[in-house]
Amino acid sequence: MNTISQTLTILSSMIAPVVLILACGSLITTTSQRLSRVIERSRKLTEQLKQLVRDHDASSEVITKEGAKLFYQLNKSTLRTNLLQRAMVTLYLCLSLFVATSISLGIMDIFNAKHTWLPVLLSIIGALMLFYVSVLLIRESSLALKAISNEMDDALLFFKKNLEGLPVGSKEKWWRQLRLWQRLKPKTQENKKPVIAEQPADQG
Repeated sequence: MNTISQTLTILSSMIAPVVLILACGSLITTTSQRLSRVIERSRKLTEQLKQLVRDHDASSEVITKEGAKLFYQLNKSTLRTNLLQRAMVTLYLCLSLFVATSISLGIMDIFNAKHTWLPVLLSIIGALMLFYVSVLLIRESSLALKAISNEMDDALLFFKKNLEGLPVGSKEKWWRQLRLWQRLKPKTQENKKPVIAEQPADQG
């Protein structure tokens, strides 16, 4: 009976870090998905840039303008990829530390060790790494917001310049949809709202 009780105690102590292990696993899954999407986005931007160079002369104004936009988006995607890669490496280290914490708790229970500083130290280091990961992910989200805001500016400018011939009803519908995305932009940029030219009413 004592053996069973001791076994249950050891197993209970080893399961203690399971919440942190599950948290790391969940973050690894979501971060891996985000990293895959950003890498795919970077590849598409690179292909668009190559296609732009193939379709236009190197000295043309189109490459100067559109190329600058694509380079901006590609730069943001590259920075996001670096941040997510660092977050992934840190998360795997966190997972290893929390698993090591669980193993050290079991070993200490088996040998009735009096010094308990090792699992405490491992868990503290793992928690600090999780905090570092959260900072990296916040930074990556900020870069994603800046990239989306830049794309939104281009979309609104294109809408203003090239869709002036649409009927008023269709234009208002497009405008409402675009304004939903515009709300994602920082408040400091909300004052830069393009003005929609009213279409004259049909005569007769």
